[in-house]
Amino acid sequence: MKKLIPALAVVAAFTAAPAFAVSHSIAGMIEEYDTNKDGQVTRAEFEAYRHVRFDETDADKSGELSEAEYVAEFEARLNEDLKTFDRDEEKKVEEYQRQMRQVHVRFGVLDTNKNGSMTFAEFLASGIGMFERQDRDKNGVIDETDRTLLKAEQDAGKGDDFIAP
Repeated sequence: MKKLIPALAVVAAFTAAPAFAVSHSIAGMIEEYDTNKDGQVTRAEFEAYRHVRFDETDADKSGELSEAEYVAEFEARLNEDLKTFDRDEEKKVEEYQRQMRQVHVRFGVLDTNKNGSMTFAEFLASGIGMFERQDRDKNGVIDETDRTLLKAEQDAGKGDDFIAP
């Protein structure tokens, strides 16, 4: 049971708001992480971009993310995303509140050693799992082939409904 609750929290963290999880789809990951614009994302490219994001989030340059830094970075992105949220103001407020509760839960799950800060390794681990799930052919690259494979799996009823092509 102790392992189930953190696992469920991670699933909730990544499935909580499809409107804000574009980078968790194959197309979204290519859009966000394909820094050389060749239509694919290698694991090295993914890790390098995650390192840039980590460094940008580490406001005090301590080499670790405090919960406040992690939350502030997420809140800034959330506020940008909510500008294009296609629901009424009340729903927008509800979404904001729900996402802000979830970001604290997510930090607690990702801070695996429970010291109140997140190392780059802890930060990277949260993304590597998603990278590996999206890399359907397991060649260390996310590209249109993976999107085609996932779509075929889903059409056959075997795919992973957790992720979007």
